[in-house]
This record gives sequence, structure tokens and C-alpha cells, in this order.
Amino acid sequence: MTPLRISLAAAALLLLPAAAPAQNGKKIYADYHGVRYTRAHDGKLGRWEMHAETAKSKTGRKTLCYNADFMDAAGRHDIAAAAYPQAGMQSNLDPDYIEYQILSAKAAGIDGFFIEWGFMDHENDKLLKAMQPVAAKYGFEIGVNWCDGWLYYDWITRMHPEIDTREAKTEHYARCYQYLVDNVLSGPTAPTVGGRPVFYLFGPGAQPVEYAYAASKVRLPEGMPQPAVLRRWAEWGTLEANRYVPVRWSPEIQSWKELGMIPTAWLPARVRPMDAAHPHWDHYAEPDDLIEFMKPFRDSVWMSADPAYTVKSGFVMPGMDNRGCAGWGGQHFYYIPRDGGWTYERMWEFSMASRDSLDMMFIASWSDYTEGHEIEPTVENGDRELRTTLHYAAQFKEMPEDASGIALPARLFGLRKRSEYLAAARRKTADADALLDRAAAEIARGSYAEAAERLSAAEAAVDALEKTLKNRTLDVPESELRFSSDAVHGVRYASPELKVYLPETAVRSLIAARTHTGYLEFEYFDDAPTGDFVFLYSRTERQPKDIFATVAKFKTDGTGTWKRVRVELAPENVLYATTPGFTLMFKGKLKLRDVSFHYTLSR
Repeated sequence: MTPLRISLAAAALLLLPAAAPAQNGKKIYADYHGVRYTRAHDGKLGRWEMHAETAKSKTGRKTLCYNADFMDAAGRHDIAAAAYPQAGMQSNLDPDYIEYQILSAKAAGIDGFFIEWGFMDHENDKLLKAMQPVAAKYGFEIGVNWCDGWLYYDWITRMHPEIDTREAKTEHYARCYQYLVDNVLSGPTAPTVGGRPVFYLFGPGAQPVEYAYAASKVRLPEGMPQPAVLRRWAEWGTLEANRYVPVRWSPEIQSWKELGMIPTAWLPARVRPMDAAHPHWDHYAEPDDLIEFMKPFRDSVWMSADPAYTVKSGFVMPGMDNRGCAGWGGQHFYYIPRDGGWTYERMWEFSMASRDSLDMMFIASWSDYTEGHEIEPTVENGDRELRTTLHYAAQFKEMPEDASGIALPARLFGLRKRSEYLAAARRKTADADALLDRAAAEIARGSYAEAAERLSAAEAAVDALEKTLKNRTLDVPESELRFSSDAVHGVRYASPELKVYLPETAVRSLIAARTHTGYLEFEYFDDAPTGDFVFLYSRTERQPKDIFATVAKFKTDGTGTWKRVRVELAPENVLYATTPGFTLMFKGKLKLRDVSFHYTLSR
């Protein structure tokens, strides 16, 4: 094993040859933010939901209340985001969704995802492990954007109570670093640029001396080059005479450079205060600010002849609207306009002016819906950002620009889900699934015409199977339901609990159906926030029951109005049985009325 070398201890890194900026050896990576879940797949929601105080914001907005279990009449969930994913609210751990995202990225010229990652056994580590086999199947790379601050917060102590001091966390840092070397920076999905493994170090966890100590304990596999570490440099800068002035250099970034790291950009600074044109955000940036923010990277890193800069990375992002999270507890709303896609194009143009000096490009981000800088296709923006990415990827990597593959992964994903439903209804889907598997492989190879033919054949097979289904609707109004307590002037109370019972005829119909879709609909009074969740439970046989018995959890937001919502009833989770017991149970401080169930039953 080779020890990981760092410049603070020795100048060996300076002797390593710079990565050649060679044409088809250039790479493009996108930051990947998670984890987002669904009740049907995981029994929870993760980053799709958000509840937080924002009273410190000058916008006047006091809370965030994104009840992602709630759907509107069009089936759109109340997710913590300014834009809605074109594929709908999906689970990051669903292999079909992972396939869709990886193939979509490949079709846009992206070589890999850098998953935001903190430490071993964290939920993002499970996401990493879920993505790697799919990536290996399709020739994609999976790296990390190491958010090592997570390790130095109390998050690690909650999982491992013995790691409760900064010294203990630094020792664990070294173990996590070795884990990344052994499991991420080597192997079939390792992100490599010019033959050198690379990762992004977000911070703000280890101090330089702590990083140096941890790195000194890491051993590289024989023959592995020293990893290139792209260190986030995102100092704020100032606004002078209505002009953004960036930070050109700082002692902090110099200390990281002395460790052999390569200063790399992150989200540009937002220093302009809220004004009449931007009333929903505490601070914002104008498009010209983004270019000024990037100039120090061009001048001091990209154009530098310093051999320590073994991998030079450009940076792009499409815009920002963090009304989904308000700064993750910072109670601050930020905005960078997308400007109809022009912001993203301008950032690409700036980097492409120096493309001969760059080895890779880093995109923030593929999927950060909560901060609003995702490039994954959305209802609002379509696949515009993917097409822009492909356009500049073709220039950067000197490859053909073939946009005919951009829409194919979405077709594939939709057919996967339709086939999944048919299989649950006991239809024989093997032929259709084989066509979909072949289409996926052809998309990954860039054989888009062949993939489109396979998808059309699969669609015909799925259409034919769907015609054999015997579907019927089942609607159960409140008048046919039984409740554990009576209504008072038409209103029911969920405190301490309210049990709801379907009639036996409806239960027997659900049991007789081979599969179904369904939702609960009701109105609730959006009372003053209590800080507590209201829960909706079902009986379930799915393990672990304490997770999958939760149908929904939500909070009130104090609008003082009655709201009508729908909640999906995942057939994988909800138990319908003729044995005594409730169908659903509300639990919490809530007033509700007009409760009804709605299903489509299939045989």
C-alpha cells in the first residue's frame, strides 16, 4: 500500500505531472443532492419534506411547511422545492429511478455524479452504495462531494455515541477517508480525470491540520495516483458602488492549497439585499455577479502553471431559489435567476473560453431541489438544462452533439413503472421487460435510434397487456365510513386519535383486486402551528412496521383556512383485512371533515 502524500509534509505532489487537458479525456461531473424517499419505496420522505422556522428572514415569511405527503388534484406533491421534477416525486433508492437519472445524465454528456456524502453509514452512504451497481452497469462514475462538516456536527455522535470529541471525530475522519479510497476512488465506478482519482471537498469540517493528520494515515492501493482534491472556495466578496467585487485570495484557501488541494468554485455569492423586484429573497445575485465571482478561479487556478493543480475544474450552475429550505436552518432566502436558461449558458460560455486549460467541469447540481439549482428535468424548465449541458459538453469533450437521446430515459422510466403495475396485476411482462433492458443498454451506448425502436416495441407490448386489465373505480364517501368518534357540527377531531373504518364490502373488493392505486381525500383546518406533527397510520404487514405503518405526517401552517388534500395509499404498505381493526388512524391536534377513499382496482 502507498501512503497518501500531502504537500504540508512533503513537496512530492509538486513533482506529479499535470493532468493533460486532452480532448476526449476531459470529464463532466454533477453534484448529487439527497436523500429523497417515498412512502411506497422507503416508508419515509427525506428531503422532499421540510418544516422550519424562518422568522429571522426579512421577507416576512415565518415558516416553511412543505407537507410532501399531500397531493393536489393533479397528483402533484407539496415538495420542498421551487420546481417540480418531471418524473414526479420518486425515491432516490429506487433502481428504476437511479437508472433514469444516470441514463439522462449520460445522454447529456455527463460522466458521473458526486454524491453529497458525510461519513460511513450515513443515509447518503446508502445512496452511494445503491448507485454504484447501476452506474457500473451503464459505464457511469460515482464520486463524492465530501461534506465533512457533517462528521464534525453532532450527527455522527447520534449514530456512534463514542465519537463525541473533536479528536475522536478526526480519527473517524481518517477511517472515512480510507473507506473512500478503498470503495469509491478505486473500482469500476471510480471518478478519474487523466487517470487520477478525484473528489470534491466541500467542508466545513476538518481544519487543515486535522485534514493533514487524517490524510497521513491513509494508504493508497498499489499503483493508484495521488487523488486530486478539489477544495470548495466560496468566499463571499462585497458589493461596492452596486458592483460585485470577489475575493481574489485568502489565507484560508492558501492553507488548503499548501496541502495540495485545488481551489474550485461552488455557488456564486449572493450579496445584493432584498428590493422591490426581489421581495421573496433576503439576498440575490445578478447574472453579471456570477461572472465576476468566477474570474479569480480563471486567473489564479485555471491559467496557472502550478504543477500542484493536477486537475483543473471549471464550474457551472443554472440559477438558485432556496425557498425549499431557506438556508438549511439559516432562515435566509437566496436567489439567482435562471433567466430562461441564459444564466446557465453564460456560465458555460465563461468556462469554455478557458476550456484548453480545464480538465473537467463540475455542475451544481443534478438534484438539489431544496436550494433550487437542479438541472434534472422539471415541469417548469423541461429538459432545457440537459440540452444546454450536452451542447457545451460536445464542445468541451470534442464529441458529437446528438440530442436524440435526451428524452429516451424518461420514456424508459415511464414504461418500467407501467410494466411494474402490470406485473403486480399478474400479467406476464418478461418480453416487455427484456425490450426495456435492451433499450437501456443502447441508451447507455449512445445507440439512440436503436433504443427508440426498442422502446416503441416495448410500449406496444405494454399497451397490449394493459388492454387485458379489468379496471373499475371504487369510491367510498364519508357517509359509508365508520369512525371511532362522532362528528361535532360536521367536524371531526384527531386528538387524541381518530380511527377510520372502510365498510366490509369495500375491503373485500380491495382484497379481491390483484393490485390497485388509491388515495384518501379530506379537508383539514389549517390552524395555528403547534410545532407537533399530525400522523396518519395504517395497519401493515410490511417490515419494519413502525416505518411502513406511517401513511402521512404533516403540520399545520396557520393560514386559518380549510384545505382539501389527497394522500396516496400505497398498496405495498396499507393492510386491508376483514379481521377487526381500523383502516386508517389520525393522531394529533387536527380538525377535519369530508373524508373519502378513492381507488382504481385492477384484475
